[in-house]
Amino acid sequence: MEENNYRHEEFDDCFLCKHPALRHVLTGLLVFLGSFLAFYVVADWHFKRILDPSFYMRRVDKAVMQREKNFDKMERRALKQQEWLDKRTMKMQQKMADQASQFIHVEKADDAYKIVIDLRPFDNNEKNVEVRTDGNTVIINAAGEKNSHHRQEIVKYSQAFAFSENIDSSAITKVREGDKYVITIPFED
Repeated sequence: MEENNYRHEEFDDCFLCKHPALRHVLTGLLVFLGSFLAFYVVADWHFKRILDPSFYMRRVDKAVMQREKNFDKMERRALKQQEWLDKRTMKMQQKMADQASQFIHVEKADDAYKIVIDLRPFDNNEKNVEVRTDGNTVIINAAGEKNSHHRQEIVKYSQAFAFSENIDSSAITKVREGDKYVITIPFED
């Protein structure tokens, strides 16, 4: 220690060593000043950031992106639901077409068309079947009731048959044969 020429006696005569209360006041003042400056700097950065237009633009951009994302989700959900409804509608239409083909058949003979209708879905009554013509088109409307267990269903059927040959609408015959209703539509000469 002697090599550094350090002597302890030189520092024993310091002003703050003799006044410990002043030392605490000055230390507190320096701590207060440092903390005030740190708070001021942080508050200044924060207010500059808040008042910066680019800060708001980033927030607006983020909100717009979130809304677009939510809208895309809703649109995808709506498309899925529409696809499901389309599939369901197609299945129902196919089911109805299958059911209709079960009770109405069209046959072509040499001199006439024959439309054979099964009357069972239409209360087994030929009065529930209406046949109209419009040029070369034959329109069939039929209706009936079906009671099962605790519910009542109404069956309605309407279809137009357009024929390529000229038909004689005045010579149409309608004959009931058991559960079948046969409509004969002759060709025009």
